[in-house]
Amino acid sequence: MDPLKSLWKSFMSDSHRPPEKDSKVVVVDTILQELEYHIKELERLAHEKELDDRRRHTGVDYSWLISTAPKGFEIPQLQRLQLEELCYKIKPEECGRILSLFRDSLYNEPLPSHLPQIMRSCIIQIIEQRPKEDTLTDWVSKRTLSLTRIRPNPKVSPSQLGDPEAPSQEETRRCYSTPALQSTTVQELSHTGIDSLPV
Repeated sequence: MDPLKSLWKSFMSDSHRPPEKDSKVVVVDTILQELEYHIKELERLAHEKELDDRRRHTGVDYSWLISTAPKGFEIPQLQRLQLEELCYKIKPEECGRILSLFRDSLYNEPLPSHLPQIMRSCIIQIIEQRPKEDTLTDWVSKRTLSLTRIRPNPKVSPSQLGDPEAPSQEETRRCYSTPALQSTTVQELSHTGIDSLPV
């Protein structure tokens, strides 16, 4: 009976688990929630400041008479769609940098209606800072260039012995081609020191 209970529990726990969201969707949701939060927060601070100013000028607090909160700023639908489309271009690892840049720009205390444009400019700035990605042709050309550098030089040149600044002396020929060998005499060969060469 116990194995059936454990099997049933594992089946039920798997069936109630929500499906995982795509990383792009998580990034878009995070950016937009951050934007909406700061819009509401700036509106709240502006409303409190307005009430404090009224209280100072009139000396009386009428805030308890206000039954409904003033209607806040909402991002226009077209601007929101453009922002969502731009957010889909963001890589998950860039999300933190965008939020940090956006929060830094809030120190100037902008109007709530300016926040969507500020967020948009922060996203564009981070996207433009990306290192340029190589196209397939760039990648192939880089790899072939590196392969040509590895290939050894087919020409073989003997290294010069002695001091290169010393006056050049006529070097003795150490090898002969077959026609040149046939035309030379034994005396010429012994004169050049060919007998002393190691065999």
